[in-house]
Amino acid sequence: MPPALILSTLLSLLWATLWFAWRGGGWRDWLIDVLVALLGFGIGQMLGVALDLPAPAIGGVRVVEGTLGAWLALWLAQRWRRN
Repeated sequence: MPPALILSTLLSLLWATLWFAWRGGGWRDWLIDVLVALLGFGIGQMLGVALDLPAPAIGGVRVVEGTLGAWLALWLAQRWRRN
């Protein structure tokens, strides 16, 4: 696996686990949070590349945009599941 994909996956897993620890829930909720964070991080990455924002990156990983995408996706998923 490429190093950028490993770093992106680890960061998504970190954000999902921290979100889960803060919000609580069961294993199913954690798994959903991981999938949502992966999706959000990927979308944030794509937007960062498409918009060519001058944010710091580690190799090919746009950490700021990916993190914001993961957080936004986790927040939206939590709001959607609450209704």
